[in-house]
Amino acid sequence: MIIVYLTLCFRAPWCRSLKDKRSEVRGIQAALKNKFNVSVAESGNQNSHTLFNITVAALASNNAQADSIQESILSFAREAEAELYDMFAERR
Repeated sequence: MIIVYLTLCFRAPWCRSLKDKRSEVRGIQAALKNKFNVSVAESGNQNSHTLFNITVAALASNNAQADSIQESILSFAREAEAELYDMFAERR
């Protein structure tokens, strides 16, 4: 069993308050959970109005499936309204 961790770093310059940012984060989290059936949490930049990090964890049975999951999540994240400006990946 392989655990895939992805930390996605987003920028949303139109967010003027933490409430605006929270709405954007919740939307991305819900979409990731529904589409990929993964665990998702906001993991950084929690006091910034325009920057936020989302960490995603998923299970894969082999390296090929782990690659597929990672690429699918990254592709989805690039299409989000907020700009994906960085990404960190890890496997265990």
